[in-house]
Amino acid sequence: MNYAKKFVFNHDLKHILSVISYRLKKQVKPFPSIIHIQTINWCNASCKMCPNSQNKNRFVEIMPDDLFEKIVLEIEREAKSYTMVLLYLQNEPLTDDFFLKRMQFFKNHKNKHMSIGFLTNGSLLNDNIISKLKQVEVDFISVSLDAYTPKTYKLIRNGLDFDTVIGNIDKLLSSEFDSRRLAVEFVFQSKNINEFDDFKNFWKKKTGTIMINYLTDRSGDLKKYDELRLFEKNFGIKTRLKFKMVKKLMNFCPKPFIAFHIVSNGDVILCIEDYSRKIILGNIWESSIKEIWNSEKYKKIREKISRKQYEQISPCNSCSIWKEGKFHWF
Repeated sequence: MNYAKKFVFNHDLKHILSVISYRLKKQVKPFPSIIHIQTINWCNASCKMCPNSQNKNRFVEIMPDDLFEKIVLEIEREAKSYTMVLLYLQNEPLTDDFFLKRMQFFKNHKNKHMSIGFLTNGSLLNDNIISKLKQVEVDFISVSLDAYTPKTYKLIRNGLDFDTVIGNIDKLLSSEFDSRRLAVEFVFQSKNINEFDDFKNFWKKKTGTIMINYLTDRSGDLKKYDELRLFEKNFGIKTRLKFKMVKKLMNFCPKPFIAFHIVSNGDVILCIEDYSRKIILGNIWESSIKEIWNSEKYKKIREKISRKQYEQISPCNSCSIWKEGKFHWF
């Protein structure tokens, strides 16, 4: 079984089904099916398509152990159906020195419905981390590459070294880690679109799973979006048809109907796209995931989104996703 491919497929399918279900029942599941946890608010890169590159002066904040444990214990208690936990949210998770310890705690409190994964830029996948990943039984890792050649990689992923990252992936693949749990990610943008076919052909043979995403303006937080964006005409007919099909199936943005996002201080943000935290739905120190997920504030936002009243909601009023219909899953 290719675990990474299954993880990505289930992740995408859940977004579509969440919208269809809400349209039929006018309510969401009592507990989120996808939960993003930011254990540290930092990244060691300055990628062109990420608002973090504009915010390097902010202070580093690490999630306290007792807050992380509170979150995991609630998920263990409340997850009654397939629940994905991603130790990733607007950050590079491996900059957290306690990352492996947190993964071990998750493993010790993982019920049969829970799976865990993370996204990384791959620069910190050292021998120590690689040796422990099999031990903590991580279900899914995606390494964000976005380029096939060192030249294009340097244009996009400032502060990182292409050869180092490729070397780390090779070390991971040659270790005891199950390669079927690994994916590589490609985010379409103006500087890399011409390399996608080479990227796809190379990495499908090597890992079997490619995670494709489309650049968004990060709810207005990405200042260089106009420089980096692609237009529908830049894509082939198959991709354009896919955009239309997904937009029709979705009808409205799926994120608040399926996913829950907790940043390092315990605040809950509406969406992974909201880098400047325009709206806070609650704090996990003060309330449970379930309480916030089912709160009146959340319900009112979902109702507005289901009616496509995006202009009435920040950060949605600045977001390119609903305007362009190019859904960015992770």
